[in-house]
Amino acid sequence: MFVLVIGPAGAGKTSIARRLSKGNILINLDPATPSEADIDIRKWVRTEEVQAINSLGINGALLKSMEMISGMDEWMCRDTEKIKIVDTPGQLELFLYRDYGKKIVEKLARHDAVVSLFLMDAEELCSLENYLVMLAQNAIINLKLLIPSVTAINKIDLTGRKSLEKLVDRAYVEKMLDNGDALRS
Repeated sequence: MFVLVIGPAGAGKTSIARRLSKGNILINLDPATPSEADIDIRKWVRTEEVQAINSLGINGALLKSMEMISGMDEWMCRDTEKIKIVDTPGQLELFLYRDYGKKIVEKLARHDAVVSLFLMDAEELCSLENYLVMLAQNAIINLKLLIPSVTAINKIDLTGRKSLEKLVDRAYVEKMLDNGDALRS
């Protein structure tokens, strides 16, 4: 099974991926970030090199890198005995607005089952508006990838538990939406 760890930059994807990969296989699919993964995409594609060769900015180079990766098979892990934890870039637009994520999922699915773990940073969920935006992004990515997904809130220890409890309280959310207060929460 492949577990894609997806989420915004700074959500703690790499830390969670490392923990989940103990006794399993860690795949770094972020061509812009060095990693001590079992399989590191940077062996084949490095965003800084793509940037220099193609005279691109960092975002353009990352998009080009992901385009290259989605067409490659060299990095593919075919071990069906172990769980493969896939650490992905934090730029959600790669999954929201481009088909690179979908192409990668299709490639992975030819070898093993694929699921995703969508990680949200508790510190970024400081308002109902931010929470709803994050859930919407998660829903869009789920619709595009068409794989089972688990949503998790990370770094709860760094924020007030009470504020997070309100966000998962349906009555509170409905009240805020009914009153038009969601954008001012």
